[in-house]
Amino acid sequence: MGKYRFDEYKSPEYETDPVFKTKNFRMYGDPLGFEYDPILFEVYNVGNQSRIRYCLVKPNVFIKDENKLLKIKRYIIFSELKRKTNDLINTYFIGDVQKSLSVSSEFSNQNIILTPYEVIESWYPKKLSEKLNKIVYAVAQTQAFLGEQHNFLSLNDDITFADDSLSKDEKTRYKRYLMDCMKQEGLISIINGGFALDVFMLTSKAFDLIENENSVSNKTCFIALKFDGNEERINVIQKAVVQAGFDPVVMNQVETNNWIMPEIFDRIENSRFVIVDFSLPCDGAYYEAGYAAALKKPVIHLFDLRKESDSNRLHFDIAQKSTIFYKDFNDLKERLINRIRATIK
Repeated sequence: MGKYRFDEYKSPEYETDPVFKTKNFRMYGDPLGFEYDPILFEVYNVGNQSRIRYCLVKPNVFIKDENKLLKIKRYIIFSELKRKTNDLINTYFIGDVQKSLSVSSEFSNQNIILTPYEVIESWYPKKLSEKLNKIVYAVAQTQAFLGEQHNFLSLNDDITFADDSLSKDEKTRYKRYLMDCMKQEGLISIINGGFALDVFMLTSKAFDLIENENSVSNKTCFIALKFDGNEERINVIQKAVVQAGFDPVVMNQVETNNWIMPEIFDRIENSRFVIVDFSLPCDGAYYEAGYAAALKKPVIHLFDLRKESDSNRLHFDIAQKSTIFYKDFNDLKERLINRIRATIK
């Protein structure tokens, strides 16, 4: 695969996947090697998904910290809830953005999702209300029809954010408490009768909450720009997005646009806003900016003054739109953070 060798590796110390706690996986890379050697995992049959791929780009930072691993696991599970089994494979690169960009350049024919750990930490629920909202979302994504019945005690521990240290009885009491809270909030209705004490259905209020979360609290920012030779610029933009409180999504450059474009469209449609950097010539960036504008998504335009020349200027059709013209990467980061905070509500 190039400079990063993801050869299949086995070791008694790593017989189980440190994130998903299952033997049904393949691992590539040497976890006993250098601190910065990336480790790629392929996990099969996790929940209702047939396959998940993720890469720890600085594995020693995570493998020794069970709390971080648990948050990574749950972030990926929730991120994958909407993906159909026949969709393109998402490969999550967890950790340092600059290192992720370098490693992910070795991949092709899949969706590259660069995920700084700060994004996962920001996503992870810290309040009871945030947990309840995410549980509603997870149940809604997995049910087949409106009115489907669910057993609360059978919900996966990762869906309910149960603490791994709890005993079986403690987890039962924890889940029943969550169920009572969701009933009081009007998010679920309990199915009475017989022995079905923990069977529930989502209410219309729950679906209204999901719609509101998707439209107002969506934290996703789609970033469009040329990828080749642009690693430092991508790194700066991603860090600015994270610092402004949002989750950056960057698609890697794939040669076969005939089948990657529907996935790009889906990412744009489900994003809160879009950032497009036109500094390096890229027809795809203009195309994605136009698609986002047609959907009435907020679009932030960027252009590096150092790259301006007679042969490289903003096209006349978007030159009239407010654009952040920056002089260096420090200027880019500061002004982009300010723009996001001022215009994305």
